[in-house]
Amino acid sequence: MESTVKKREWVKDAAIIFLAVLLVLTFFSNTIMNRSLPEVATAGVTSGSIVARVRGTGTVTAAGKQQVKAKETRTIRSVMVKTGQEVKTGDVLFVLGEGDETALEQAMNTLRSLQYDYQRTALNTPTYDGSSYDRSVDAAYERLVRAENAYYSASDVYYNALAIEAPEMESVNNEIRQVEEQLSLIVNELNDAEAKYNDRIAEAWSRVETAQIEFDNALYYGTEEEIAAAQENLKTAEDLLYDIENDSRLNSLRAQHQELSERYETLNAHRDGLTTSSTAAYKDAMDAAESDLYIAQIDYDNAVNSRNYAYSNFEQSVAVANVNLQEIAASIAIQQEKVKSLAGEEGNVVTANVNGTIDTIDCTAGDTVLKDALLCTIEVPDMGHTLSFSVTNDQAQRLRVGDTATVSNYYWGNSVTATLTTIRTDPKNPQQRRGDDHLRRPEERQL
Repeated sequence: MESTVKKREWVKDAAIIFLAVLLVLTFFSNTIMNRSLPEVATAGVTSGSIVARVRGTGTVTAAGKQQVKAKETRTIRSVMVKTGQEVKTGDVLFVLGEGDETALEQAMNTLRSLQYDYQRTALNTPTYDGSSYDRSVDAAYERLVRAENAYYSASDVYYNALAIEAPEMESVNNEIRQVEEQLSLIVNELNDAEAKYNDRIAEAWSRVETAQIEFDNALYYGTEEEIAAAQENLKTAEDLLYDIENDSRLNSLRAQHQELSERYETLNAHRDGLTTSSTAAYKDAMDAAESDLYIAQIDYDNAVNSRNYAYSNFEQSVAVANVNLQEIAASIAIQQEKVKSLAGEEGNVVTANVNGTIDTIDCTAGDTVLKDALLCTIEVPDMGHTLSFSVTNDQAQRLRVGDTATVSNYYWGNSVTATLTTIRTDPKNPQQRRGDDHLRRPEERQL
């Protein structure tokens, strides 16, 4: 009996536990299901197109390249450019034709040397700065004026003393004054004539020297007519020099000056004989002033002559420099003809027809090139730029020729865009990759 009761209690307890577990499972069923099931989220739907993006990096290069080709079968005599060298329209790239390349190079070196000589001679042509000479002349003139005033003052005192003590002295003094006035006028005229004479004689000598050089050049390089003309020009210059050297007016002024000077000395000697002991001091003062005046006059004349001489030398130096320039210019013209003869006429040179940079040179001196053969390639930055990079086949299938691309890592001014122009097989990995070639950037700035 007691065993039966225990079994009933066990069943009762089991039933209670089962119901409790069932109740728990029922209560947490939603949580358990949510944990095991996938979650789904929703969002608002909008219209649009799916954009496939393909990224790549590469180096931007100039798109424009000008090919320079031979117009006919010729021999390359000289290559005048190097790879990477910048050229401009009209620059000589190649010299064509048969000839001695060494002789051409030597001729061109000689031509360049002559051109440098011409530039150096032109730069070294003397210039004239007479400011220091002008200052010396002005200072000497001021001393001369002071000496003249001192002399005239001393002579007035002396002559007045003579006039008081010896009436005869008055007559002599008056005549001396007249001679002095005449002598002063003659001196002024003579100085002016001497200055003009110096200028004219210097110019005449310069013409004679230039004419002599032209005549000598004509003897070596000129025709008979040019020799005759140069000889006539030399004779004309020599005749002019002779006429200037025998200027009758200047010779007349010199004679008058000599005559008045002798008359002046005679009158002074006569006046000295009339001088009494009371006027001796005045005479000494006047003689000292006269000596000072003489020295001042010499200093002034020397200053003027130095200035005239310096300017005359300058003119002669300029004339010689001009003759040298003419000689060098003539040599340059002869050398240019020699270079032209060695290099050929304009048809024997190949020139650049665009501005750019030499990218490749496909021939060397001595090669014989056929018509339409490639001589060189000129890279032209102004014709835009290209960029190439590799992508996978899957990425290539998303792209179409004409697609636009955005250039990143660009820091030079306004943003730029590029256009896909070609899709081709990558030669380095033809099975797995494609090359997105020629992403052309239309903007002209060079990266």
